Amino acid sequence: MLLLSRQIRNNYNKAQKKVMSMTQKISPTPHTFATAKRASHIVALALTVILLGGCVDSNMTDLKEFVASAYKDKKPEIEPLPEIPPYKGFEYSAAEEEDPFNTDNIITDRPDNVAAGDSPDANRRKEELERYPLDALKLVGTLTQAQKPYVIVQTNEGTAHRAAVGNYMGMNDGRIKQILPLEQKVVLAELVLDPAGRWVTREVEITIDE
Repeated sequence: MLLLSRQIRNNYNKAQKKVMSMTQKISPTPHTFATAKRASHIVALALTVILLGGCVDSNMTDLKEFVASAYKDKKPEIEPLPEIPPYKGFEYSAAEEEDPFNTDNIITDRPDNVAAGDSPDANRRKEELERYPLDALKLVGTLTQAQKPYVIVQTNEGTAHRAAVGNYMGMNDGRIKQILPLEQKVVLAELVLDPAGRWVTREVEITIDE
């Protein structure tokens, strides 16, 4: 850019000197001298514009050639597409099983022929450990007195109770059926309602943590 400005200034000065030397050959008068001076400025300016246009046009040509050839042999790098695994459909393999949504499985009425002996005894006095659900009780040990096994039950409130076979615990009329010290477990027999509304016996095993 600095070299171009110097070249324009030199061309302007040369053009002005040439016009002034031509006017000196004419008989000088104040009017002709002023006119020649103005003409020298105009001619010098015109020559400068022409030369500048030539330089700009030359620079634009070089720029176009550079843009056309700079990336001629270069190809853009495109990342390959990610590999998509093939779709695997779900295979239903329970066609032979019972349909859980079959309307025949809906029970609209409870049967009236429920045996009286199968239902909980509403007149039985509830025992202390029946105030707690089974997950609030912890069996912490066993002991034997007069050849009769007992289990030590701790509540979530921190109180400890002794229970034997025949006692109740839990909130489902769970009666202690067996105390097995060697196997470290207690077997309960609970009374619960099945989907048909019948009272059935369910055995529950609880591990003793000593």
